[in-house]
Amino acid sequence: MASPLDHFNRINDICLFVDDFGASVKFFTEVFGFKLKRLQPTPETANYAEFHFQGATLSLWERSAVEAQAVPAEVLGTKGHHFMIAVKVPTVEDVTAIHDELAARGANIVQPPVDYEFGSRACYLLDIEGNVWEIFAWFDGNGPGLLAEESSSDQALADEEG
Repeated sequence: MASPLDHFNRINDICLFVDDFGASVKFFTEVFGFKLKRLQPTPETANYAEFHFQGATLSLWERSAVEAQAVPAEVLGTKGHHFMIAVKVPTVEDVTAIHDELAARGANIVQPPVDYEFGSRACYLLDIEGNVWEIFAWFDGNGPGLLAEESSSDQALADEEG
């Protein structure tokens, strides 16, 4: 029998709650080079932004608006460092090249590219609100420890959107 949870299996977006919306939008467009996709409620009164991104959407929502409209301040608690946003790139060389570009743009690098014994290269940086970002690639295939390959329908859906 089908369950409603059968449809609860796809991340649509990752939304970062930010204290300084304008500075955060500027940071993500100018330092990370992301392209704006949406500003809501209107471009002139925006407190929410989405960026063009392959796969899940990255969005920003001004913390004061979140507290007023969706999640009370006492539930949100303190900010940052409860998770990491990881971006997989095609090659280990891309990790280094992206690191170099972001460093040149003034990104706050907390760990330059490092090769891990389990088969990946990664670097780590902080965005303007202190959220941790990882940029990584596997040296070979999908890396060690993979328990199941994506189904062909999952991969076809990803290919359609990507």
